[in-house]
Amino acid sequence: MIARPRRPTALGLARALAAIVVVLIALLLRLVAVDRLPIDFDEDDYLRAGQLYANGLRDGDPGIVLRENYRPEHPPLTKLVTGLALLALEPVAEIPDRPTTADPAKTLPEPHLTVARIVQVVEGAVGVAALAAVSPLAGFYLAIHSWTIKYTSQVMLEALPAALSMIAVLAYLRAGRAGDKRPPAGGRSRRRLAWLSVSAVAFGLACASKYPYGILGLAILADWAWSTRPWHAPVANDRSGDGRSRIAVAASWVRPLAPWVVAAAAVFLLADPYLWPDPLGRLGSSLTYHLGYAGSEAVADTGWPSWQGLVWLSGSVPFHDPGTFVVSLDVVITALAVVGFRRLWGRQRVLALWLVLAGVFLLVWPTKWPQYLLLISAPVAAAAAHGTWIVVLEPLRRRLVRWRARAAGASGTPTRPAARRSQRIRRAAVDLGRALPWLAPGLLAVAVLCILPLLFEAAMSLTDFSRSSIRDGINGGVLREAIGGLTGSIPARAFDLDATGREVHYVGPELLAAFTGGVWLGGNTSAMFPAFSFLWMIVSVGLQAVVGIAVATVIERPGLRFRVFWRTLFILPWAIPEFAGAIAWRTIVDPNSGWVALLLGSPFAWPDSPDAALLVLLVVGTWVGWPLMMLVAIAGLRTIPRSVSDAARLDGAGAAARFLRITLPLLLPLLAPALIIRAVAAFNQFYLFYILRAPDPTITSATFSYYVFDSSGGPGLFAVSAAINVLTLVALAVVVIWFLRWRDRAERVAFW
Repeated sequence: MIARPRRPTALGLARALAAIVVVLIALLLRLVAVDRLPIDFDEDDYLRAGQLYANGLRDGDPGIVLRENYRPEHPPLTKLVTGLALLALEPVAEIPDRPTTADPAKTLPEPHLTVARIVQVVEGAVGVAALAAVSPLAGFYLAIHSWTIKYTSQVMLEALPAALSMIAVLAYLRAGRAGDKRPPAGGRSRRRLAWLSVSAVAFGLACASKYPYGILGLAILADWAWSTRPWHAPVANDRSGDGRSRIAVAASWVRPLAPWVVAAAAVFLLADPYLWPDPLGRLGSSLTYHLGYAGSEAVADTGWPSWQGLVWLSGSVPFHDPGTFVVSLDVVITALAVVGFRRLWGRQRVLALWLVLAGVFLLVWPTKWPQYLLLISAPVAAAAAHGTWIVVLEPLRRRLVRWRARAAGASGTPTRPAARRSQRIRRAAVDLGRALPWLAPGLLAVAVLCILPLLFEAAMSLTDFSRSSIRDGINGGVLREAIGGLTGSIPARAFDLDATGREVHYVGPELLAAFTGGVWLGGNTSAMFPAFSFLWMIVSVGLQAVVGIAVATVIERPGLRFRVFWRTLFILPWAIPEFAGAIAWRTIVDPNSGWVALLLGSPFAWPDSPDAALLVLLVVGTWVGWPLMMLVAIAGLRTIPRSVSDAARLDGAGAAARFLRITLPLLLPLLAPALIIRAVAAFNQFYLFYILRAPDPTITSATFSYYVFDSSGGPGLFAVSAAINVLTLVALAVVVIWFLRWRDRAERVAFW
């Protein structure tokens, strides 16, 4: 029997149409970037490499692909593609050979530069199309991602391997779950083999374009292992049992996997003719270069921290003039990706593994160039699509369902839930009317002390209020300009950091938009401050919680002697004011005369390294905050009935299982208020960083805001400080709302 082809459904047609629109958007945005982007680092190198191939092939010398690989630290496939694109153009003088550390070239030959850039645009659009085939919304996020637009619109090495990697994942997903232990029959089996073959070929070509994209292979292998889980298969020590031998289990897992690995390796070798004369020698030399370059002065001089990848993701491209990119929503995409990662793990785990493994690589690899972001931009866009479903689409769907039910009930007698709801609203209105006289003083105090200052700060963020215009600003200039600008009676001016005027001027949302996308500060982007604030909040509060819960568990163990003494002793770090504690720690970790330096016998130069600075700050921050977590954990542990743990022990659960499955889930809802308090305090922590004089990559947004605001030793840019504070308030509000929703879900699970 011949299987009939399935007819496309309306949903399938809509997805296909959406994918086509997304690809067109990607092409349009990248073509605009081709026209607007200036010549960047490395473009002269890779255009020269394409020239060398084009000239050799034009002269009838195909052997040039065996002899030549300009910049041999990278594979030649992308350079070969560029050379093939240049074949149809008139030859021009070769671009001079310049050091890799040289500044960008002033000029490059045309139309060769534009043609080479358009080749990258097409390759980037192919990658968007592959992701849009998985999820049109994910493809849309990848299409508008400014970092991806930049490095797929210039003569770089990123567009081709990124597109091939996405094709490899798409083919792997099309082949079906690797954990499907029931072999498909007939044509379905052949289709699955074909898709796996496409995946292997695309992955091999991606590695032949740039080595780091081999991380995708680890993600596919990890997903394969996770899906098949051979270690869960029954194992027998002899043939009489029902299980299989360990060798048979391993063979059943490796057998379908080995051809994929072999095919990818063969394609990689075939696509890299430069390796053919001496495969091991040339490949070893190429890889060794990267290890040496990672420790070079060119990398060390940047001073970028290990988490610089997170900094790049926390803002849009800051290097170019406003208007270079039509859309700059990278920080929104990153935030949605954080929300949607868990759903991505459940729906498309190979993409989640790709994101995790590539993220670890970006964390540990010393070279922090921003083009490496394209290693993870596709899975980040996929996670953002799932985050959009959680934050926007699913709530809209639920509201639509409720609206339809309400509309259906409105045609007749009100339904019972609707009647109950209206009754609750009437009762709440009556209660509010009775309580309002008692609440009025408190509401007035909140308005005067909290709401009005926040509104005034929001108004400041719309102006250029600074030290030079402080007299006019205090006398009503801020409100005059903000209200006049919002009502349209005062036109917005361009913000000028060097302005010294005596009057405040309305600049509109320019400051807010600039700091949302990131402002280039010469050595790094301003996005490093909110990125570090979130990193600091998560890591420091996490360490405080771990230490506090661990100490509380030990203190509450039966039979512990001097329990009150230990509890009192451990409270002391929290009892000491943070300012005084920070001064004491400054004495301890002073680079030249501190206790640590005296103990080492040499200067303790922790401010010279962002990673060492983070370690020192984490030690101090954990010391300050863990006693609060300990006290809350002790109170929570005393509310958990001992009979629950005893019952689990009788069922055979070990100590670790009892803690992870019983104690911790019951403890977390009680810890939630303390976690929120410590998280907000950590995000806005100021004294610790100010007293210890932490280097720039390791200060919070609150500290940076003070340095910008300070009129005695700083620039006195009050409006800039206000813009930073407004954005910080919004970010904290989002985090707190999410945390409260998580706590509510945890409480329902824990106490159901």
